[in-house]
Amino acid sequence: MRLLTIIYDSGIDESMMELLEALGVRNWTRIPDLHGQGGRGPKQMTPVYPGSNHVLFVALADEEVERVRRAIRAFQAQFRLKPGVAIFSQEVEELG
Repeated sequence: MRLLTIIYDSGIDESMMELLEALGVRNWTRIPDLHGQGGRGPKQMTPVYPGSNHVLFVALADEEVERVRRAIRAFQAQFRLKPGVAIFSQEVEELG
């Protein structure tokens, strides 16, 4: 099993959640409105550094990871100015 950590611009939240639903991803945890800095610069929810990021944690079967990754990257590419989206993957084990 893999855990995807998806960090993305809060401005695309509604579309990101619609994409996950369309992909059949039903189990996720979202942490909204985080401060950070990446390729699009700082996001601190201030007048100087507006915006924020959201983080999604999604646990998937190994064979589903590439399908979801490709769909997110295709979604991101649809924007004229690509929003920030970072995707990390790590092996996890569900503990009972």
